[in-house]
Amino acid sequence: MLINKISSYFKQQVKSDEWPALLWSFLYFVFLLTGYFILRPIREEMGVTAGPENYGWLFLTTFIVMLLIQPFYGKVVSRYSRKQFIPIVYGFFGLMILLLWSLFHYVGKESVLLARVFFVFVSVYNLFIVSIFWSFMADVYNKEQGKRLFGVIAAGGSTGGILGGLITSQLVHHLGTINLLLVSFSFLMLCIYAVFRVRRFATDSTINQEAPLGGSAIEGIKLLIDSRFLQQIALMTVIAVIIGSIFYYLQGEYVRQFFPERDQRTYVFANINTITNFMTLFFQLILIPWLLQRVAIHKILGIFPCMMILALTLFGLMPMLYVVLGAIIFQRSGAYGIMKPPTDWLFTGLPDNIKYKFKNFLDTVVYRGGDVFAQLILVNYVFISESSLLHWLENKFNFDINDVLALTVFGVILSVVWLWNAVTVGKMAVKKFAEYERIS
Repeated sequence: MLINKISSYFKQQVKSDEWPALLWSFLYFVFLLTGYFILRPIREEMGVTAGPENYGWLFLTTFIVMLLIQPFYGKVVSRYSRKQFIPIVYGFFGLMILLLWSLFHYVGKESVLLARVFFVFVSVYNLFIVSIFWSFMADVYNKEQGKRLFGVIAAGGSTGGILGGLITSQLVHHLGTINLLLVSFSFLMLCIYAVFRVRRFATDSTINQEAPLGGSAIEGIKLLIDSRFLQQIALMTVIAVIIGSIFYYLQGEYVRQFFPERDQRTYVFANINTITNFMTLFFQLILIPWLLQRVAIHKILGIFPCMMILALTLFGLMPMLYVVLGAIIFQRSGAYGIMKPPTDWLFTGLPDNIKYKFKNFLDTVVYRGGDVFAQLILVNYVFISESSLLHWLENKFNFDINDVLALTVFGVILSVVWLWNAVTVGKMAVKKFAEYERIS
């Protein structure tokens, strides 16, 4: 009975002529995230080799590299059509993976400098490839289709995350860590093949499907400066990153405190990831497609900030291990399963230069800028470290504040601002859709 209901639900969601595009879009995202989640544990290992105390500086370097890359990416997007530039960008990253694989064998697997280069490369790589994917999906599907199908497509990413982890755990002892780069490269090549299969469904340009986007190489930055709507979207992204960083820090502190042995911590993290991925799949496949077709977009965007307000408040009242772990599972699954599909859906009704140039700038430079602020400034210099502003105030005025509680209270206040911001973005998006439809 349950299987029949689920089958009937998906038949209602997907029209018969949409299956080819949906299937290849789903596989495209599976290949993309499988390849990335093979690289991700290697990146974490390289982070240990580079020195965990350098994480903040590694993210700062990533942010600077993204700023430097943006004009070159913008030039490629301006000069070539989407039919050409997506394989070009993926091909570039594929060549970089092969180059790094060769350098590890030539220079040595224990090179600290190469480990730091690899950490920064993967941190840049994952944001660029996923951003391009969702920009492409916004071309393939219109607003009505996006409501029904984006959750299903997003589930391909979660499936790829599970597959990437399984492949890595099964092959690492047979191939070695460095040789897994070749496996990841193979999946990136499958992505390029999937792009060729999917792009026939893309609208590209209503005037000329072979036409490049044109415009300047730094148009993403200019679009942000000139639009209050895009500024609100950027603010939404930065707040989401900061809230995620708060939970990431709390997870590390509590797991380290309660599970002193490495194998215990690995077991806990594995269970967190497994539960998170299954919850994310439920949100992406069932909940969000249903909500997008029945609930106003500003209300949907407000769900996740409300969840974070409740989670942080609950932790503040009951700062216990399992409260923290439960909150982290909701934060991660909600970020990718509840918040991201409707956020990406927003771009289906916007012009092409916003889909590709601004969205890429948002998903790379703005996202990593939020990371740098959270990891290097907020946690270290405002709340936690001995030289933080909070500890300076304690010494200056001779009073004691629980730094974790202070960070949590800050998170609650920021989540309230996020709720207002998310609702504002949703309402502004509806007006923008109408405006661009009139123009077109």
